[in-house]
Amino acid sequence: MRMLDTSGLLNAGFALPAGINDTLTRLWFRGPATTAEGQHTDWVYIGIFWFCTAWFVLLMGLMFYWVIRYRRRPGTIAPASPNHSTKLEIVWTVVPTLCLVPMFIVGFQGYMHKMVAPGDAIELSVSAYKWNWDLEYPNGSQSRESTTIGSRPVPIFYMPADRPIKLRMNSRDVMHAFWVPDFRIKADIMPNRYTSVWFNTSLPADAATLGEAHGLNESSPMWGVPYSDHWVFCAEYCGNEHSEMAAVIRVVPEDKWNQWLGTIGTAGLSPIDLGKFIYQRKCASCHTIDGSKGTGPTWLNKWGYESKYTDGSTAIMDENSARESILVPAKKIVEGYSNQMTSFQGQIKDNELEAIFAYMKSLSDRGGN
Repeated sequence: MRMLDTSGLLNAGFALPAGINDTLTRLWFRGPATTAEGQHTDWVYIGIFWFCTAWFVLLMGLMFYWVIRYRRRPGTIAPASPNHSTKLEIVWTVVPTLCLVPMFIVGFQGYMHKMVAPGDAIELSVSAYKWNWDLEYPNGSQSRESTTIGSRPVPIFYMPADRPIKLRMNSRDVMHAFWVPDFRIKADIMPNRYTSVWFNTSLPADAATLGEAHGLNESSPMWGVPYSDHWVFCAEYCGNEHSEMAAVIRVVPEDKWNQWLGTIGTAGLSPIDLGKFIYQRKCASCHTIDGSKGTGPTWLNKWGYESKYTDGSTAIMDENSARESILVPAKKIVEGYSNQMTSFQGQIKDNELEAIFAYMKSLSDRGGN
């Protein structure tokens, strides 16, 4: 394997050779990488695959040849086997090492390129928690759109095409991992510290356009805009709903992204709509609104009704008990459930609590008007 100038390779947008390598890429990766850094990862992976394949064929061929050529024959005394050859041992140690050094250098260069973001990257903040993702944009807002992957809605994160994006990430509870298969990136996310990863992706020439099928109308700034979607998963087992912890990165032209960014604030939402938005982002992974049992109690007809707790006490769900459950969830556990909820102390504002109360009331026949 020849040495590569990785930075030049990435800047040139290196593409995999056509033919069988494309077939292998679709077989192993579901499709080609959508970033230059991901294409470099594919190139290194497939290069190592062919290197190992060539050596496997060579060694197995020699083995079969020697097994047949030097097999024990009737009437022939088996010769004594040599027990040591310094030259041979040096050769089979040095040659594989010389082959591994280029692999390490090329792979390490690609890894460092993925870890160090360009200076002009747009920085976004990602928070991971059981079992959802939050992303905060430079203006402090969050996307209000969602789609369904698996059994429940997951957030859609809009990103500009052809711009480096740096994600500053942390966890509110346990370890998670931010994994985007299409970008060939995966980064651990840990509590009490920040980690980061970056990417720069483009729109394909045949990109589809956003429309009514995506829940938009013609007044939306995203109506008719070309886009490409990329799945986000958690790659670190984090509990019961780990497999449902997903999101979608939706890449759109940068000018449309800038226009959209000015429309996603929550100032114009009613308390119920704001509460619904917060529920979808922070609460839907554990609490249902249709009466079915989730990781936590359902919100349907929860407000105004009595709850029994594991310590034997009871309480009517009102503003005080709801606030306590959100900020100090371990203090009282509803009977039939375990203590799995993370405290939102310092992570949710008073007006957001009021909005949650309003939404919970709208889901109960005892919630009033």
